[in-house]
Amino acid sequence: MSPLPTQTKPGHGILGGVPTAPELAGRALDGRYELQEMLGEGSFGRVYRGLDRRLGRAVAVKVIKPWWAEDSAWVERFEREARLLARVHDPGVVQIFDIGHAEEGPYYVAELVEGESLAERLRAGPLEPEQARAVAEQLCRALASAHREGVLHCDVKPANVLLSERGEVKVGDFGVARLAEATSQLPSMTVAGTPRYMSPEQARGLPTSEATDVYSAGVVLYEMLAGRAPFPDGTPVELGLRHLQDEPPELPASVPSALREIVMRALAKDPGDRFANADAMARALHDAGPEKERNGEAGPAPAAAALLATATAGADAAATVVKPDASHDATVVKPDASQAPTVARREGESPTVVRPRVAPSSGGRRPAGAPGGAPPHERRRRIGIVAAALLLAAAGIAGLLLRGSAARTTVPELRGLPRGGVEARARRLKVHPVFSSRHSSSAADTAIAQSPPAGARVDQGSDVHVVLSSGPPPVQVPGVVGQQASAAEHALADAGLRWSISHVAAPASPPGIVTRQLPAPATSAPRGSTVALSVAETPHWRTLTTFSGVDDGQSVAFRILGKQWRVTYEMSYRETCVFIVVCGGPSAKVENLGEGGTFGDFSLSEGEDNTHTFNSGPGLYRIKVSGGRDSAAWEMSVQDYY
Repeated sequence: MSPLPTQTKPGHGILGGVPTAPELAGRALDGRYELQEMLGEGSFGRVYRGLDRRLGRAVAVKVIKPWWAEDSAWVERFEREARLLARVHDPGVVQIFDIGHAEEGPYYVAELVEGESLAERLRAGPLEPEQARAVAEQLCRALASAHREGVLHCDVKPANVLLSERGEVKVGDFGVARLAEATSQLPSMTVAGTPRYMSPEQARGLPTSEATDVYSAGVVLYEMLAGRAPFPDGTPVELGLRHLQDEPPELPASVPSALREIVMRALAKDPGDRFANADAMARALHDAGPEKERNGEAGPAPAAAALLATATAGADAAATVVKPDASHDATVVKPDASQAPTVARREGESPTVVRPRVAPSSGGRRPAGAPGGAPPHERRRRIGIVAAALLLAAAGIAGLLLRGSAARTTVPELRGLPRGGVEARARRLKVHPVFSSRHSSSAADTAIAQSPPAGARVDQGSDVHVVLSSGPPPVQVPGVVGQQASAAEHALADAGLRWSISHVAAPASPPGIVTRQLPAPATSAPRGSTVALSVAETPHWRTLTTFSGVDDGQSVAFRILGKQWRVTYEMSYRETCVFIVVCGGPSAKVENLGEGGTFGDFSLSEGEDNTHTFNSGPGLYRIKVSGGRDSAAWEMSVQDYY
């Protein structure tokens, strides 16, 4: 299974809607890490079961998704995750082996844990208290090891707790972890983590500490014991408020008091009231183990023992725990067989057996004159206690509302605004925008989503998560070199790209053929961006060199690129010819320097404005001019055709 479990709903919808990443199973990164099958996927990367060909061992490989690889900030976060994992050397933490950048994207290679995640195990229901205690102790020892390296996890949850086939507990996915020394310097940061397991300080955007991971470990322990998280449902904002304000529901009666106390201390709202660190929580869990209880060093309180006895009783002799008031110990009362239980069920919950309460008395019988339960004065006293408790609770809630009313504000509508407009409007209404981005059809740097939504009431200074458009998603540039310009234009238009054309000399290409493109084929480019095309122009004569002289002594070398070339020249005699009828002027010899030997020759005495054309093709040539019988001045030009 995956050693790096990730969320399947990234950012709770804030970062949703990204395109699908390519399937990489069957490829080998850098020729070494063979990807065999995908094990998990998150918003940031995919995890594959792989094989290290060099060492012959099974590994887990996390590959960053291609659109994040174009964002340097996200690549930095990915590399930071790998470095954080590499800093921690503990058998309870998934080990990292290697990091690299392949053609498929940045990746890192980690230990492959065969087994299942705690989240998968909990789908079958809660664990036995001793099992939950043992898992939580190993979890806290692994976190303590990370804390000693200055690394906070900040996203402890069952999906990130792995249970190996050998019974080991391993912690993975430090994707949102932060260095402890860094958090103390950042009073306001983007909230990171999973709301169901998030500490109160994370929900408020306050600095994190070792006690932050202690709180999340307490939530995980609660879920192992109860079969559900203390606050399982609601929006991210609602869950954050419940972690800030609400007390968790009571744990099942079968949970020993020692574990109850550990859970309640770990879930204290104030970090200072929790265990100082994960190591302290691990020691408390160890002390609550069965070996300590057998040695008499620690044991459950009487009430806890009664609850354990109740949990192990048979279905025919189910007992009800009655607590008359805080000054009385809990009393286990077995109702008469004639008292048939009633079954109460809330929608979506398991049925709960409810039995009539019986006042404690010898033998468990009702006192005379009270066939329906406790005496009237006892019932009135209990009703008074409950009413007083409700009044106190109402007063507390009213106090919280009154204290918060003076510092509340309404979340403004931010969608459609540019980043500067978002910052200005948020500043005016005293909320703090936290930006992220994703591709969309909207213009870049325009707000396209927000959470909480416009109109919501929040505390002044609260974070409002705003998603900015980074423009349309990138597209793959098609290869159009070798195509006619018109066909290349159609291919680029179909891909959502623009183009520009520059006509260039291309001796080896027919006219109108694309000879070069930028960006290169198979690379990614923003939709709507421009691809520069070089297109072969129609051939024409191009002058390579011009030289002149009197009589002989000239020699010029040049390189021909086209299929044909020519020499044009002018010549005039300086004096009267020796022979009146026939004049003997200079002559020229053409040499092929590449193959050697003379390619051809001609006389300049054939008259003025003459041209000699050669179809020899590309190559390196030289012309030598020698004088004739009569003195003559000449000028020669070499021209290439492409």
